[in-house]
Amino acid sequence: MELIKGIGSSSYIGVGKVRKVSSFKDTLKIKAGEIVVISRASRDMISSLQKAGGVITDYGGITSHIAITLRELRIPCIVGCENATEILEDGLLITVDGFSGKVYEGFIEIHDSGELMEFHNPATSIKVNINIPELASQSAPLADGVGSIRTEIIINRTRKHPSLLLKEGRLSEVLSKGVRSIVDAFYPKPVWFRTFDITSDEMRNLEGGEVEPKEANPLLGLRGIYKDLKNVQLLKAQFDAIKILLEEGYDNIGLKIPFLRDFSEYESTKRILKQSGLNPHQDLPVGISVETPSVVFTLDDFIKKGIDFVSIGMSDLTMCTLALDRRGLKVARHFDLMHPAVLKMVEMTIGKCNKKGIECAICGHAATDEGIITKMVEYGISTISTNPDQILKVRKKVHNLENKIKYNQFKSINLH
Repeated sequence: MELIKGIGSSSYIGVGKVRKVSSFKDTLKIKAGEIVVISRASRDMISSLQKAGGVITDYGGITSHIAITLRELRIPCIVGCENATEILEDGLLITVDGFSGKVYEGFIEIHDSGELMEFHNPATSIKVNINIPELASQSAPLADGVGSIRTEIIINRTRKHPSLLLKEGRLSEVLSKGVRSIVDAFYPKPVWFRTFDITSDEMRNLEGGEVEPKEANPLLGLRGIYKDLKNVQLLKAQFDAIKILLEEGYDNIGLKIPFLRDFSEYESTKRILKQSGLNPHQDLPVGISVETPSVVFTLDDFIKKGIDFVSIGMSDLTMCTLALDRRGLKVARHFDLMHPAVLKMVEMTIGKCNKKGIECAICGHAATDEGIITKMVEYGISTISTNPDQILKVRKKVHNLENKIKYNQFKSINLH
């Protein structure tokens, strides 16, 4: 019997007993294989959720960081059920279908397609996003590099806020240790290190997290590079971690600056990078993440001053363009990654990058959507960075799209 339905955010199936969780402390009691039911889940819970047999939430969307990370870990996840915490009782045996978003009472046998994927080598570079360092070694042979290291998970595992780790003199060490396994597994393929993009609500439960402000809408609040520029020592510690790895010979690291709102933030970041003893564009490539319309329409300024690569974050770009919270359940139906306004900005960004010979990537959840991938290839994107469980599927999809475009071009030439 179907009990409830939400938004399926993975293609995995899980069976287990319900464990209702209402606080961060409750997650520490989770037993292996239990299906965690929670109102809202955040990245600081990842260490505990890794042993879950599945996760069901009342709130959240398919592009939320928790959904993306659980998908990488191959843990069934259903978000946006609205009232799962009311309907599902502790100890109830349920089956979670992370593809359809349906939750069934008892054990229901569900089969996946079991499709066997072969390796394709398209002209478009196919990279991978890494949340969990342990996934690097198995992803490296299949991907052309790493489009984004999300270092927040490395921090969350310490259960300490970055400011506290900084005070203890451990932040750079923790980061370099976590990132080392990734750059080593992929060497000499390029790996883009993204500086912190930590929203205030996701860090408050960590030890020392009381420094975080309480914001009504953290996704549009103190986050991204602006947050690090407010605490320069945090930013320098991240640069010190990169410096450690560069000095060890890992010259495949690039620096990606997230959630820029203004060109001045880019200039300030590069100035601090120099103060840390690293020359941008010489010691390492420096690029930006395009996630706000303000960056799209001032991209010429960035190009003029020098950028080595561009990474498009479509989830945040859509949120900022359509003026809605991408985690908001009540406005979820308006969240459209394929909205014409969003696609026009993406096409504009790719076109400008191609004209100047700058690598342009699409990263995140958007790089798993077939419709979006099709548009990106048509626009001439140079790199697609997807999730670890999607690499072979995306390679095949892009390979077929490129062949279709070549065939249509050949056919058009012959007709004329």
